[in-house]
Amino acid sequence: MFILEGIDMKKLLLIVCILLISMSGIIIAQEKRIFNDGEIDYVPMSAKFVLDAQDSESSVSEVQYSIDGGKIKKYSGPISFSTEGRHVVAYRAIDKTGNISNETFYSCIVDGSPPVISVSANGPAYVLDDKAYLTANTSIILNAEDDMSGLEAIYVSLNNSDFMRYTGAAFISTEGKHTGKAYAVDKVGNKTKTYIVDGIIDNTPPVVRITPKESLIDLQGSKYTSISNEFSIKASDNVSGVKQVMVSIDRGEFFTYVEPFKIQEPGFHSIRAKAVDALDNVSEIKEITFSTDTKKPTATLSPVIE
Repeated sequence: MFILEGIDMKKLLLIVCILLISMSGIIIAQEKRIFNDGEIDYVPMSAKFVLDAQDSESSVSEVQYSIDGGKIKKYSGPISFSTEGRHVVAYRAIDKTGNISNETFYSCIVDGSPPVISVSANGPAYVLDDKAYLTANTSIILNAEDDMSGLEAIYVSLNNSDFMRYTGAAFISTEGKHTGKAYAVDKVGNKTKTYIVDGIIDNTPPVVRITPKESLIDLQGSKYTSISNEFSIKASDNVSGVKQVMVSIDRGEFFTYVEPFKIQEPGFHSIRAKAVDALDNVSEIKEITFSTDTKKPTATLSPVIE
C-alpha cells in the first residue's frame, strides 16, 4: 500500500464491519471485528480496507496499492480478500506534481472460519435416537477450538433461556427432558452454527420384582414352597431402560439373571434381586425368604370302635 509522508496509517486503513448478528440480547460478541494478538491483526473475511491520502500543497492525484507482491493498481474502492491466510498490502500516494509518498506495508491474517465446537460428558451418559441420556451426576463439558484468531467464547442456552457465556462444566439436576443449545465465536466474530441437543435426565433407578410361579404358603408367619416352584425376576425402567438384572441366592454373590429358576434344596432360603438401568442407576434390593419343603407327608390309619 502507499501513503503520503506524515499520514497516520490507521487513518488510511479502516475495517468496515458489515455483519452484525444479534441473538438473545447478546450483540457485542457477535460483531465482526479486528483482533490483534500483539504482533499482527486478524480480520474477518468480510473486512474491507479503505485507503485515503492528503496533500497540503498540490493535492493528491491518486492512491496506488498492490496485494501480496502483485501488480500495482490504482485505488478506486475498498479492498477485500477472498481467501484466508496472511496477506500483505503495499500502498502509496502520488500528488499532482508527481511527488510519491513512501511505500507503506500492512500485514494481516484473514480468518473466515468459525471455531470447531464439541461436547462431551463426564459420568453416566449415552446417546440413543439422537437423544442424550444423563444423570444429575453427569457433568456436561463443552470445548471449542479455532486455529486462526483463536476462541473468544462459547455461549449456551438451556430450555430456551437467554444465551449465557459458558464458564465451565455444567450439571442438570431436574429429571425429565431438556433442550440445550450452544455456539462458539472466535476473536474476529466468526460464529458457528447453533447446535441443539435434546437430553433426558434420569435419576430414578429401575423397579425390580421377584415373582414365584406358585404363591408361597404362609404358616404361622413362615413361608414355604415346593421343589417344583419356579421364580422369575422382572425389572422395569420407564426412561433409560434396564441394562441388567442380578440375583443372589442364600446371600451369595450377585450374578446376572437369565431365566426362571427353581430352588430344590430343602431348608431355609433367600432370594435377593436388583436391577441397573442404562445410566447405572441401581434399584433397591428386593428379597424374599422361604423354606423349601421336600418332606412327604405320612398318613396313618387307626381303627376306631364305636
